[in-house]
Amino acid sequence: MKTKQCNDTQIEQWGVDAVANALSVTDTLQRFFKENDKTPLWDGEIFIYKNNGWKNENFIGKVSVQLKGKLATKEELSKEIISYPVGIVNLENYKKNGGTIYFVTQINKRNTSQKVVYYETLTPQKISTYIKGKEQQESCTIKLKRLPKNKYKIQTIFHNFYPNSRFGNIPPISLDELSTRKDVVKITSSIMEFLPKNKKISPIDVLLNNEVYWTAELSNSPIPIPIELTPDMQLAFVSKDGLPSIIVNGEKYDNYLSITRTRSSTIFKFGESTTLTIQENTRKANIKYTPSDSLTNRIKDLSFVISIAETSAIHVEGKDVLHLGEIITDSPFDLRATKKALESYKRLDKFWKSLNVTDDFDIGKIDSNSSLRELDLLIESIDGKQSIHINTNGDNSYYLLKKPISNFLLLLLLEAVDQEKNLFNVYNYFDQKGIVKIARGEEAEHITSKYSALSANDYIELSNIVFSDILQSYKDILHLNNKIYEPANFDLLNLLLAYDKHEEHPAIILETAKDIARWILEESGDILPDEIKVINYLQTIKRARDLTKEEISKLYHIADKSENIMYKLGANLLLENYKVAPFQFDQLSDEEKDQFKSFPIYRFWQ
Repeated sequence: MKTKQCNDTQIEQWGVDAVANALSVTDTLQRFFKENDKTPLWDGEIFIYKNNGWKNENFIGKVSVQLKGKLATKEELSKEIISYPVGIVNLENYKKNGGTIYFVTQINKRNTSQKVVYYETLTPQKISTYIKGKEQQESCTIKLKRLPKNKYKIQTIFHNFYPNSRFGNIPPISLDELSTRKDVVKITSSIMEFLPKNKKISPIDVLLNNEVYWTAELSNSPIPIPIELTPDMQLAFVSKDGLPSIIVNGEKYDNYLSITRTRSSTIFKFGESTTLTIQENTRKANIKYTPSDSLTNRIKDLSFVISIAETSAIHVEGKDVLHLGEIITDSPFDLRATKKALESYKRLDKFWKSLNVTDDFDIGKIDSNSSLRELDLLIESIDGKQSIHINTNGDNSYYLLKKPISNFLLLLLLEAVDQEKNLFNVYNYFDQKGIVKIARGEEAEHITSKYSALSANDYIELSNIVFSDILQSYKDILHLNNKIYEPANFDLLNLLLAYDKHEEHPAIILETAKDIARWILEESGDILPDEIKVINYLQTIKRARDLTKEEISKLYHIADKSENIMYKLGANLLLENYKVAPFQFDQLSDEEKDQFKSFPIYRFWQ
């Protein structure tokens, strides 16, 4: 069939007629079109009324319209959204005069009786968004949507457009600027929807299925400011709280679901890794799995994905089972390989917990086959299950090894099996029960806790420390070394240094230090001077709260009565006597000054 020959006047008239027919079914809109009129910019007006009584007392206002016709193919008529060029000068004029609703009617070039009407609501603010950065061009492209055939939806378009066009040429505020401003009082959106009698619709459906205009109320502005929204911006509602539990293949998942609704789809997100997208009016579900970096989440999410693949059904607690129909994945899904990977992750999780590491393993940082092999080797050899080759310098029977894995640092104990071949058994250092002997400086070697081998930085960096075990480790060897309070006090100072140095100031470090300080204060007798015990205990307390009158009194007694200048200085720092402290500090020798600066109490110096 040949394309029917049409002139421009016919095409324009067909466009006018198509829009007129579409609007004729409405109750509250009265059209006034200029037939064959050559008036520039606008082709007519739509009068808006409160109801179908078109009387002056029911009149709300009027909206200018622009009507265009365009020949198109049958395929082009099937589109939901089309593009159309509009002159920048025309858009500027629309913007100055309250905007317009722009109509383009596509007419089948082979059968001109087939027509589809498209529209775009050009408020002044939306026009600003369209022409931003294009002011020097002759034209720019606007996006038009298919005009609904339902009269209620058509009326909704006009009734919502009109009040928002009344803001005039007020410059809109962008979302980026809005997020940084401190004078935002509130953000609001008003929308109405025409509905047949006895029909109800949720507020979310109203917002999703209509164009939404948002305004910001600023503390220094007497009128609301329109918010700039790009034409392609899509509104979405995310629900997280109060959602029911999910049951898949008999396994229950609590607090596992979030739902995102858009106009075209509903997206269910399960855990951290799995999204299930269901498009409107379809029985197909697209499932996408993106592995979480968290080992705990990866195990849970992978178990969920396997159950989905095996059952193709989800049971939302309290509701019917949701049968997913055909499931489409974004990449080939190998169920057998996935189950094998899950077992591997569970094995790693069990190993990790056996090391007393409380933080979650960042599996995302194990990003190479060599790293995985090294990790597998450690799992297979830990606790002396098998000897492994490790290069060391020296001929000692035991070594301490700091081993980085993923986002953690482990302290391991190496026990020599064959020193010539560098074969060692590997143990978690903090699991070992043997006697530890340490000599500091010129001190004689003495039995002490395994934690006495740690520096302040170790308390920050090592991941397999069991803080709840530290105090007990001193008590367990008290019968072997009744002066264990001295190394315990040294370790207490390292804990306080670690707490002060750590960016997050973990409560577990301070609580451990406080427990040790109290134990030393109450149980050590005359092993340590009373001034040291009181000052160290109270400096630990002062990091958590203000001191009581009784505690302050003890410090005043030390500051006044002690014969040791360092003890007097420490007490005055905790009392915040910063006028006295400098004079006492000056009385110390250079060596003593350096020593005092290394103590954790020095942090209280101002």
